[in-house]
Amino acid sequence: MSAPQQEVPGNDPARANDAEVPVARRYASYDAPEDAALRAWAEQRTAAPGPYRPRFMVYSGLGSPEMTARRLALLQELGAESFLLAADLPSQLGYDPDHELAFAQVGRAGVSCATLEDFATICSGLDLESADSVGMLANSVGHIGLAMVTSVLRDRGATGVRLVMQNDPLKEFTARGTEVHEPEQAVRIACDCVAYAIDEDLPGAALTVCSNHYDVAGAGPVLAVALAFANATVYVDELVARGYAPADVLRRMMFFLNERSDLYVGASLFRTARGIWADLVADRYGLPVAEQPVMSLMGYAHGLESADEPLVNIPRVTLSVLASMAGGVDYLCATGYDEALRIPSADAAALALRTMQVVGYEHGAMASLDPFAGSAKLNRLDAELAERVTSELQRIEDNGGALEALRNGWITRRIDEGRGTRQRQLEEGVRPMVGANVLASPRHRHLFAGSSAGEVDFAAVERDARDRLRAHKEKRDETAVRGALREVEEAAAGTANLLPPTRAALLSGATAQEIVGATRTGFAR
Repeated sequence: MSAPQQEVPGNDPARANDAEVPVARRYASYDAPEDAALRAWAEQRTAAPGPYRPRFMVYSGLGSPEMTARRLALLQELGAESFLLAADLPSQLGYDPDHELAFAQVGRAGVSCATLEDFATICSGLDLESADSVGMLANSVGHIGLAMVTSVLRDRGATGVRLVMQNDPLKEFTARGTEVHEPEQAVRIACDCVAYAIDEDLPGAALTVCSNHYDVAGAGPVLAVALAFANATVYVDELVARGYAPADVLRRMMFFLNERSDLYVGASLFRTARGIWADLVADRYGLPVAEQPVMSLMGYAHGLESADEPLVNIPRVTLSVLASMAGGVDYLCATGYDEALRIPSADAAALALRTMQVVGYEHGAMASLDPFAGSAKLNRLDAELAERVTSELQRIEDNGGALEALRNGWITRRIDEGRGTRQRQLEEGVRPMVGANVLASPRHRHLFAGSSAGEVDFAAVERDARDRLRAHKEKRDETAVRGALREVEEAAAGTANLLPPTRAALLSGATAQEIVGATRTGFAR
């Protein structure tokens, strides 16, 4: 069992600095009408005693369920509070480890997770009484991911643990490529997850809408945020059409936004996004800003990570952590210094967590909410970003909205226009990168290599996964499994929510691949 989280005292004013200079919890008044979303956010975040507090999240998964269980337990002992499981590529695509297309991919980009038993093993080392939240990156198979998470939480009596599900399939079609179903079918699955969370009164985010992956794919942060917001309206529109109140839907959503290179632009992006989204919700759904749930934001501190000088990634990640905290994210991950080389080693993952804690606790990043508010530079950046994101949103709308722009190829073309921007900037010297185009010294790279080494025998992981799956199938009741899969198929063929039959299928012993197959068969009827 891990130790309970130790909160840092939140005196107001704080004097936790050598000079004992008073530091207030909040400085900005947000008096302007356009600051309504920031005002609501600040009032909520400072309503209770204590400092501004993002939850320290880890996005982790490696090799086998047992390996991941040990990694998560270690990170929780070091202070991690939120756990987002990285499933391997076969699991994300709905393939069991014994499928021919899973060959040489099992456990490599995340943890192999084909059954409910696998997920239970992954969570076996966690003290769920002290965990804030648990979730899984399960975009195209969101109903399976959410069913796994909720089943384990219920089995262990952890009904108060919040969800942090990614479950955003629309971006997969153009940013990541792990789509499994047609766009409309994918939207249905994602919305079934949110509807289930509302119906069951599950806390947290059953859907995290992402701009990060668009940014990485080449869109750049401005277009990426606009695409994320456009996708979010598709999900909200569908759920409102089903009869759900917009406010109830928004309470089960989180946004994963990102700016990977500039501390000030990064902070501005998070602040600006709150206002843009609040205005969009007010205009589209008739929900005044004052009545909207406060937008929940996740950040991932990463940027110009280098494979040549891994240790130099540590200060890069540190400043990215500061940008996210200054922007007021609610959940924060940080990348490992060796992530450009491999699945992060234990020491790199632990150091990433410690980096967030040091920046937050030791350097005042959590003492005050929105510390850059009122800065002349931030004001200009806010205005520029707001204008550009709003303009991109209009362009998406002019091209038929997110779904039609996906179908007709407009989103792909726009991403392609921006692809290579970072590399071009580096090659032209417009953007400096220490150790590459500035202060390069190849013969001294050994000084910054670190001691990180690969820890996983992937061939052994794959053999173990196949053996584990074979044993799982031998002990289950095949008649019960077939009956449960028929229920999934019937639900997919009709309009019933996919979550209850999916959860029942997992409990019967069905695998992820079998449930995806039943879902596809039902969709095709």
